[in-house]
Amino acid sequence: MTASYEKHDSPALRKARGAFFTPPPIARFISSWAIRHPSDRILEPSMGDAEFLVHAVERLQSLGRSSPEVFGSELHAWSAERGKQRVAERGGTALVDIGDFFAREDPCPFDAVIGNPPYIRFQDFSGEQRTAAQAAALRGGVALTGLASAWAAFTVHATLKLAVGGRLGFVLPAEILTANYAAPVRRFIFDNFGDVELVLFEEKVFGEADTETVLLLASSFGQGATKNAKIRQVRNAASLTSMPPATVWTPEDPADRWSGATVNGPFRI
Repeated sequence: MTASYEKHDSPALRKARGAFFTPPPIARFISSWAIRHPSDRILEPSMGDAEFLVHAVERLQSLGRSSPEVFGSELHAWSAERGKQRVAERGGTALVDIGDFFAREDPCPFDAVIGNPPYIRFQDFSGEQRTAAQAAALRGGVALTGLASAWAAFTVHATLKLAVGGRLGFVLPAEILTANYAAPVRRFIFDNFGDVELVLFEEKVFGEADTETVLLLASSFGQGATKNAKIRQVRNAASLTSMPPATVWTPEDPADRWSGATVNGPFRI
């Protein structure tokens, strides 16, 4: 297994496509938050080895659903097959589209979209890949500049996969809080969700990634806009089991930098 892993999906290959393994406590936390009913339809874009879908299956089973079906999208075929195997080992079935998430078409919306979008900096995000991403974001009314990293378009496109009342649970770089290119994404989130929560970390979540991490928990899609966000700050992934009370933060303009969400703690941006 180790030799096959190094050949097909080494750390260098994953980093080149912006893929980072999500710590199980984070995938478990987001899955438990996002999935509310045993009949929920779940999608994990850029699923990698399906860490979120594994926990989604366990969550659906805990709600009383036997042999759950979950959905995934993944560009890297070897990772997709590994993910399907992991889901099957947990008693579920992963229906995976192997290809570009921005080209994915779904006849039915999803109750929850969860995951960790690829983190590809604009310098490495170019050509047809960037063109497809910008077009997908524009379908959601979001015009992204050439400086936008891949996660921005992923967040918009994933949101458009939701059913009314659906939930989006994503692991995002802290660039969402302050980057100028993310301004239209920040406004899009406030305009399309009735409730928005951000979880900030004092410690780095991904040792191999040179960025801080934020959890975006957005719910009540298509049921009105929100004017504020709930902010929670925890030490690390293990601390998600004992969340502190939320602070309600209201920006003057959702498109402005969200640095006001971090002023009372040691979170670094």
